[in-house]
Amino acid sequence: MNRTVPVFTLMAGLLSLLVSSCTQPDATAQTESNDDIADIKLRDWMPESIHKAGNTDIEQAKYPVIDLHAHAYAKTEEEVDKRVEIMDAAGIEKSLILTKATGDEFKEIHSLYSKYPDRFEVYCGIDYEGFEEDGWSQKAVDQLRRDVEAGCSGLGEMHDKGAGMGGAPGPGMHPDDPRMDAIFEEAASLEIPVNLHVAEPIWMYEPMDSTNDGLMRAHTWQVKNQDQIVGHDGMIEILDNTLERHPNTTFVAAHLANTSNDFSLLAGLFEKHPNLYADISARFAEFSTIPRTTADFFEKYQDRIVYGTDYGFETFPDDPDKPYGNNTTTLEMFRMTFRVLETRDEHFYITDLVGYRWPMYGLDLSDEALQKIYRDNALKILE
Repeated sequence: MNRTVPVFTLMAGLLSLLVSSCTQPDATAQTESNDDIADIKLRDWMPESIHKAGNTDIEQAKYPVIDLHAHAYAKTEEEVDKRVEIMDAAGIEKSLILTKATGDEFKEIHSLYSKYPDRFEVYCGIDYEGFEEDGWSQKAVDQLRRDVEAGCSGLGEMHDKGAGMGGAPGPGMHPDDPRMDAIFEEAASLEIPVNLHVAEPIWMYEPMDSTNDGLMRAHTWQVKNQDQIVGHDGMIEILDNTLERHPNTTFVAAHLANTSNDFSLLAGLFEKHPNLYADISARFAEFSTIPRTTADFFEKYQDRIVYGTDYGFETFPDDPDKPYGNNTTTLEMFRMTFRVLETRDEHFYITDLVGYRWPMYGLDLSDEALQKIYRDNALKILE
Protein backbone atom coordinates (compact mmCIF):
# COMPACT_ATOMS: atom_id res chain seq x y z
CA MET A 1 0.00 0.00 0.00
CA ASN A 2 1.36 3.40 -0.97
CA ARG A 3 1.78 5.87 1.84
CA THR A 4 2.49 9.56 1.55
CA VAL A 5 5.11 10.88 3.99
CA PRO A 6 4.00 14.20 5.41
CA VAL A 7 6.20 17.15 4.47
CA PHE A 8 6.74 18.13 8.09
CA THR A 9 8.20 14.64 8.82
CA LEU A 10 10.77 15.00 6.03
CA MET A 11 11.71 18.46 7.27
CA ALA A 12 12.18 17.16 10.82
CA GLY A 13 14.47 14.40 9.58
CA LEU A 14 16.62 16.78 7.58
CA LEU A 15 16.88 19.15 10.53
CA SER A 16 17.96 16.28 12.78
CA LEU A 17 20.72 15.29 10.36
CA LEU A 18 21.91 18.90 10.12
CA VAL A 19 22.09 19.34 13.90
CA SER A 20 23.85 16.00 14.28
CA SER A 21 26.51 16.92 11.74
CA CYS A 22 27.16 20.22 13.51
CA THR A 23 27.45 18.77 17.02
CA GLN A 24 29.47 15.63 16.37
CA PRO A 25 33.21 16.24 16.99
CA ASP A 26 35.43 16.02 13.98
CA ALA A 27 37.67 12.98 14.47
CA THR A 28 40.63 14.56 12.70
CA ALA A 29 40.45 17.77 14.73
CA GLN A 30 40.09 15.81 17.96
CA THR A 31 43.17 13.74 17.16
CA GLU A 32 45.17 16.86 16.38
CA SER A 33 44.05 18.43 19.68
CA ASN A 34 45.12 15.36 21.64
CA ASP A 35 48.46 15.38 19.87
CA ASP A 36 48.96 19.01 20.88
CA ILE A 37 48.27 18.18 24.53
CA ALA A 38 50.73 15.30 24.40
CA ASP A 39 53.41 17.69 23.19
CA ILE A 40 53.01 20.09 26.14
CA LYS A 41 55.89 19.70 28.58
CA LEU A 42 55.38 20.23 32.29
CA ARG A 43 57.98 22.99 32.38
CA ASP A 44 55.94 24.91 29.78
CA TRP A 45 52.65 24.62 31.67
CA MET A 46 51.92 28.14 32.93
CA PRO A 47 48.28 28.19 34.11
CA GLU A 48 46.26 31.39 34.23
CA SER A 49 43.25 31.68 36.47
CA ILE A 50 39.86 32.33 34.84
CA HIS A 51 38.08 32.73 38.17
CA LYS A 52 36.52 36.10 38.91
CA ALA A 53 37.37 35.83 42.59
CA GLY A 54 39.26 39.00 43.41
CA ASN A 55 42.17 40.75 41.77
CA THR A 56 43.18 43.31 44.37
CA ASP A 57 45.99 45.68 43.46
CA ILE A 58 47.77 46.83 46.63
CA GLU A 59 50.30 49.60 46.15
CA GLN A 60 51.47 49.76 49.78
CA ALA A 61 51.06 47.66 52.89
CA LYS A 62 48.11 48.58 55.08
CA TYR A 63 50.44 49.37 57.99
CA PRO A 64 54.14 50.27 58.28
CA VAL A 65 56.38 47.26 57.72
CA ILE A 66 59.70 46.05 59.09
CA ASP A 67 61.23 43.44 56.81
CA LEU A 68 63.04 41.17 59.24
CA HIS A 69 64.62 38.98 56.58
CA ALA A 70 66.48 40.70 53.76
CA HIS A 71 69.96 40.45 52.26
CA ALA A 72 72.74 42.67 50.96
CA TYR A 73 71.79 42.52 47.30
CA ALA A 74 72.54 46.23 46.88
CA LYS A 75 76.30 46.50 46.33
CA THR A 76 76.78 50.22 45.61
CA GLU A 77 75.52 53.50 47.06
CA GLU A 78 73.35 53.99 44.00
CA GLU A 79 71.79 50.57 44.46
CA VAL A 80 71.13 51.28 48.14
CA ASP A 81 69.45 54.55 47.12
CA LYS A 82 67.27 52.62 44.67
CA ARG A 83 66.47 50.11 47.36
CA VAL A 84 65.21 52.86 49.64
CA GLU A 85 63.04 54.19 46.80
CA ILE A 86 61.46 50.74 46.45
CA MET A 87 60.96 50.51 50.21
CA ASP A 88 59.25 53.91 50.19
CA ALA A 89 56.96 52.87 47.35
CA ALA A 90 55.98 49.66 49.15
CA GLY A 91 55.63 51.12 52.65
CA ILE A 92 58.66 49.36 54.12
CA GLU A 93 59.85 51.31 57.15
CA LYS A 94 63.02 49.31 57.78
CA SER A 95 64.88 46.26 56.47
CA LEU A 96 67.14 43.83 58.33
CA ILE A 97 70.20 42.97 56.23
CA LEU A 98 71.35 39.42 56.96
CA THR A 99 74.97 39.26 55.82
CA LYS A 100 76.73 36.26 57.43
CA ALA A 101 79.83 38.50 57.24
CA THR A 102 82.45 39.13 59.93
CA GLY A 103 85.35 41.50 60.49
CA ASP A 104 86.33 43.80 57.64
CA GLU A 105 83.72 42.32 55.31
CA PHE A 106 80.99 43.17 57.81
CA LYS A 107 82.34 46.68 58.30
CA GLU A 108 82.29 47.27 54.55
CA ILE A 109 78.67 46.18 54.22
CA HIS A 110 77.62 48.11 57.31
CA SER A 111 79.29 51.25 55.99
CA LEU A 112 77.40 50.95 52.70
CA TYR A 113 74.02 50.85 54.42
CA SER A 114 74.89 53.37 57.15
CA LYS A 115 73.83 56.21 54.85
CA TYR A 116 70.30 55.35 55.99
CA PRO A 117 70.68 54.45 59.69
CA ASP A 118 66.93 54.60 60.32
CA ARG A 119 66.11 52.33 57.39
CA PHE A 120 68.51 49.44 57.84
CA GLU A 121 69.86 47.17 60.55
CA VAL A 122 72.80 44.97 59.58
CA TYR A 123 73.43 41.50 60.98
CA CYS A 124 76.79 39.75 61.10
CA GLY A 125 77.78 36.10 60.89
CA ILE A 126 80.25 33.60 62.28
CA ASP A 127 83.63 32.68 60.83
CA TYR A 128 83.67 28.87 60.95
CA GLU A 129 87.27 28.49 59.88
CA GLY A 130 89.05 26.17 62.30
CA PHE A 131 85.87 25.10 64.07
CA GLU A 132 87.40 21.67 64.68
CA GLU A 133 90.30 23.17 66.61
CA ASP A 134 90.49 23.84 70.34
CA GLY A 135 89.71 27.43 71.23
CA TRP A 136 87.57 28.11 68.15
CA SER A 137 84.44 28.93 70.15
CA GLN A 138 86.19 31.66 72.13
CA LYS A 139 87.66 33.16 68.96
CA ALA A 140 84.17 33.28 67.46
CA VAL A 141 82.79 34.93 70.59
CA ASP A 142 85.55 37.55 70.54
CA GLN A 143 84.83 38.31 66.88
CA LEU A 144 81.12 38.60 67.57
CA ARG A 145 81.82 41.19 70.25
CA ARG A 146 83.95 43.20 67.84
CA ASP A 147 81.28 43.04 65.16
CA VAL A 148 78.61 44.24 67.59
CA GLU A 149 80.87 47.15 68.53
CA ALA A 150 81.12 47.87 64.79
CA GLY A 151 77.34 48.05 64.45
CA CYS A 152 76.05 44.48 64.18
CA SER A 153 72.40 44.28 65.30
CA GLY A 154 71.95 40.51 65.16
CA LEU A 155 73.45 37.20 64.14
CA GLY A 156 72.52 35.44 60.93
CA GLU A 157 71.24 34.15 58.71
CA MET A 158 72.82 30.93 59.99
CA HIS A 159 72.12 27.95 57.72
CA ASP A 160 71.85 24.26 58.44
CA LYS A 161 70.02 22.35 55.74
CA GLY A 162 71.13 19.03 57.17
CA ALA A 163 74.88 18.95 56.61
CA GLY A 164 75.73 21.31 59.44
CA MET A 165 77.22 24.80 59.48
CA GLY A 166 80.67 25.73 58.30
CA GLY A 167 81.80 22.32 57.10
CA ALA A 168 81.42 22.52 53.33
CA PRO A 169 82.36 20.43 51.51
CA GLY A 170 82.54 18.13 54.54
CA PRO A 171 80.16 17.87 57.50
CA GLY A 172 79.82 20.83 59.80
CA MET A 173 78.28 21.59 63.18
CA HIS A 174 74.59 21.59 63.89
CA PRO A 175 73.19 24.45 65.98
CA ASP A 176 72.86 22.21 69.05
CA ASP A 177 76.56 21.31 68.93
CA PRO A 178 78.25 22.20 72.26
CA ARG A 179 80.79 24.28 70.33
CA MET A 180 77.97 26.69 69.47
CA ASP A 181 76.90 27.14 73.09
CA ALA A 182 79.26 29.98 73.93
CA ILE A 183 78.25 31.89 70.79
CA PHE A 184 74.52 31.69 71.40
CA GLU A 185 75.00 32.54 75.06
CA GLU A 186 77.05 35.57 74.06
CA ALA A 187 74.23 36.66 71.75
CA ALA A 188 71.95 36.60 74.78
CA SER A 189 74.44 38.65 76.81
CA LEU A 190 74.77 41.16 73.99
CA GLU A 191 70.96 41.20 73.62
CA ILE A 192 71.03 40.50 69.91
CA PRO A 193 68.71 38.05 68.11
CA VAL A 194 69.77 35.05 66.04
CA ASN A 195 68.22 34.26 62.66
CA LEU A 196 68.46 30.51 62.09
CA HIS A 197 67.55 28.66 58.90
CA VAL A 198 67.00 24.93 59.37
CA ALA A 199 65.95 22.36 56.77
CA GLU A 200 64.17 23.16 53.50
CA PRO A 201 60.52 22.91 52.40
CA ILE A 202 59.35 19.31 52.46
CA TRP A 203 58.90 19.16 48.67
CA MET A 204 62.67 19.45 48.27
CA TYR A 205 63.06 16.10 50.05
CA GLU A 206 60.33 14.26 48.15
CA PRO A 207 61.01 12.17 45.01
CA MET A 208 61.41 14.34 41.93
CA ASP A 209 58.61 12.59 40.07
CA SER A 210 54.99 13.00 39.03
CA THR A 211 53.72 12.61 42.63
CA ASN A 212 55.51 15.73 43.88
CA ASP A 213 53.03 18.60 43.64
CA GLY A 214 55.80 21.11 44.25
CA LEU A 215 58.04 19.63 41.59
CA MET A 216 58.52 22.71 39.43
CA ARG A 217 60.18 24.60 42.25
CA ALA A 218 61.45 21.62 44.22
CA HIS A 219 63.75 20.44 41.46
CA THR A 220 65.63 23.75 41.63
CA TRP A 221 66.27 23.49 45.38
CA GLN A 222 66.12 19.74 45.88
CA VAL A 223 68.00 18.33 48.85
CA LYS A 224 70.56 15.87 47.56
CA ASN A 225 72.65 13.22 49.30
CA GLN A 226 69.87 12.71 51.82
CA ASP A 227 71.45 9.51 53.08
CA GLN A 228 74.42 11.58 54.26
CA ILE A 229 72.64 14.41 56.06
CA VAL A 230 70.02 15.01 58.72
CA GLY A 231 66.51 14.93 57.25
CA HIS A 232 63.69 17.43 57.60
CA ASP A 233 62.20 16.15 60.85
CA GLY A 234 65.66 15.64 62.31
CA MET A 235 66.46 19.30 61.69
CA ILE A 236 63.29 20.36 63.50
CA GLU A 237 64.48 18.27 66.46
CA ILE A 238 67.86 20.01 66.32
CA LEU A 239 66.10 23.37 66.39
CA ASP A 240 64.12 22.17 69.39
CA ASN A 241 67.33 21.12 71.14
CA THR A 242 68.98 24.46 70.38
CA LEU A 243 66.08 26.43 71.83
CA GLU A 244 66.13 24.22 74.92
CA ARG A 245 69.86 24.80 75.43
CA HIS A 246 69.58 28.59 75.13
CA PRO A 247 66.33 29.82 76.71
CA ASN A 248 67.65 33.35 77.16
CA THR A 249 68.61 33.80 73.51
CA THR A 250 66.04 35.18 71.08
CA PHE A 251 65.83 33.07 67.94
CA VAL A 252 63.98 33.80 64.71
CA ALA A 253 63.33 30.67 62.68
CA ALA A 254 63.74 31.68 59.05
CA HIS A 255 61.01 30.72 56.58
CA LEU A 256 58.61 29.49 59.30
CA ALA A 257 61.22 26.81 60.08
CA ASN A 258 60.22 25.30 56.73
CA THR A 259 57.12 23.76 58.26
CA SER A 260 54.51 25.14 55.86
CA ASN A 261 53.28 21.63 55.10
CA ASP A 262 52.65 20.89 58.80
CA PHE A 263 52.27 23.87 61.10
CA SER A 264 51.81 21.58 64.09
CA LEU A 265 55.61 21.23 64.13
CA LEU A 266 56.12 24.96 64.55
CA ALA A 267 53.18 25.24 66.94
CA GLY A 268 54.85 22.69 69.19
CA LEU A 269 58.03 24.75 69.23
CA PHE A 270 56.12 27.96 69.98
CA GLU A 271 54.35 26.31 72.89
CA LYS A 272 57.60 25.01 74.40
CA HIS A 273 59.92 27.94 73.75
CA PRO A 274 58.88 31.54 74.45
CA ASN A 275 62.23 32.71 73.02
CA LEU A 276 61.24 31.65 69.49
CA TYR A 277 59.83 33.77 66.67
CA ALA A 278 59.46 32.79 63.02
CA ASP A 279 59.69 34.89 59.87
CA ILE A 280 57.50 34.24 56.85
CA SER A 281 60.09 35.12 54.21
CA ALA A 282 60.13 33.38 50.83
CA ARG A 283 57.36 30.95 51.77
CA PHE A 284 54.33 32.92 50.59
CA ALA A 285 53.57 30.43 47.83
CA GLU A 286 53.81 27.47 50.19
CA PHE A 287 51.47 28.81 52.86
CA SER A 288 49.03 30.73 50.66
CA THR A 289 47.86 27.56 48.94
CA ILE A 290 46.28 26.43 52.26
CA PRO A 291 44.70 29.76 53.28
CA ARG A 292 42.32 28.63 56.01
CA THR A 293 44.94 26.57 57.83
CA THR A 294 47.53 29.32 57.49
CA ALA A 295 45.22 32.14 58.53
CA ASP A 296 44.14 30.21 61.61
CA PHE A 297 47.77 29.55 62.51
CA PHE A 298 48.85 33.16 61.94
CA GLU A 299 45.96 34.50 63.98
CA LYS A 300 46.67 32.12 66.86
CA TYR A 301 50.40 32.87 66.94
CA GLN A 302 50.23 36.48 65.84
CA ASP A 303 52.60 37.47 68.67
CA ARG A 304 55.34 35.15 67.38
CA ILE A 305 55.31 35.64 63.61
CA VAL A 306 57.23 38.38 61.81
CA TYR A 307 57.22 39.69 58.27
CA GLY A 308 60.16 38.99 56.00
CA THR A 309 60.78 38.68 52.28
CA ASP A 310 64.28 37.34 51.61
CA TYR A 311 64.44 40.66 49.75
CA GLY A 312 64.58 40.07 46.05
CA PHE A 313 63.97 36.34 46.42
CA GLU A 314 63.58 34.65 43.06
CA THR A 315 63.71 37.91 41.11
CA PHE A 316 66.29 37.71 38.35
CA PRO A 317 65.34 40.52 35.97
CA ASP A 318 68.71 40.39 34.19
CA ASP A 319 68.97 36.62 33.82
CA PRO A 320 66.45 35.14 31.34
CA ASP A 321 67.95 31.67 31.83
CA LYS A 322 66.64 31.37 35.39
CA PRO A 323 63.67 28.99 35.66
CA TYR A 324 61.45 31.70 37.12
CA GLY A 325 61.56 35.25 38.41
CA ASN A 326 63.02 36.84 35.30
CA ASN A 327 59.95 38.93 34.53
CA THR A 328 59.31 40.13 38.07
CA THR A 329 60.51 43.24 39.87
CA THR A 330 61.25 43.54 43.56
CA LEU A 331 58.41 46.01 43.99
CA GLU A 332 56.01 43.47 42.47
CA MET A 333 57.37 40.92 44.92
CA PHE A 334 56.54 43.18 47.88
CA ARG A 335 53.04 43.81 46.56
CA MET A 336 52.46 40.09 46.12
CA THR A 337 53.18 39.58 49.82
CA PHE A 338 50.66 42.26 50.80
CA ARG A 339 48.03 40.71 48.55
CA VAL A 340 48.53 37.33 50.22
CA LEU A 341 48.37 38.68 53.76
CA GLU A 342 45.64 41.31 53.43
CA THR A 343 43.10 40.27 50.80
CA ARG A 344 40.40 37.66 50.21
CA ASP A 345 41.52 37.09 46.61
CA GLU A 346 41.21 33.48 45.51
CA HIS A 347 42.84 31.14 43.03
CA PHE A 348 45.46 33.40 41.48
CA TYR A 349 48.82 32.45 40.03
CA ILE A 350 52.13 34.27 40.33
CA THR A 351 54.08 31.42 38.83
CA ASP A 352 56.84 33.51 37.34
CA LEU A 353 57.85 34.73 40.79
CA VAL A 354 57.31 31.69 42.98
CA GLY A 355 57.93 28.80 40.58
CA TYR A 356 55.13 26.56 41.80
CA ARG A 357 52.25 25.75 39.46
CA TRP A 358 49.60 25.80 42.15
CA PRO A 359 47.17 28.65 42.88
CA MET A 360 47.57 31.11 45.74
CA TYR A 361 44.94 32.62 48.03
CA GLY A 362 44.66 35.67 50.25
CA LEU A 363 44.61 35.11 54.02
CA ASP A 364 42.49 38.16 54.92
CA LEU A 365 44.27 38.56 58.27
CA SER A 366 42.78 40.74 60.98
CA ASP A 367 44.11 44.25 61.49
CA GLU A 368 45.49 43.22 64.87
CA ALA A 369 47.45 40.33 63.38
CA LEU A 370 48.69 42.43 60.46
CA GLN A 371 50.07 45.15 62.70
CA LYS A 372 51.92 42.64 64.85
CA ILE A 373 53.30 40.62 61.96
CA TYR A 374 54.23 43.65 59.88
CA ARG A 375 55.94 45.67 62.62
CA ASP A 376 55.15 45.29 66.31
CA ASN A 377 56.78 41.90 66.83
CA ALA A 378 59.92 43.05 65.05
CA LEU A 379 60.18 46.00 67.42
CA LYS A 380 60.07 43.61 70.38
CA ILE A 381 62.91 41.59 68.88
CA LEU A 382 65.05 44.62 68.11
CA GLU A 383 64.49 46.62 71.28
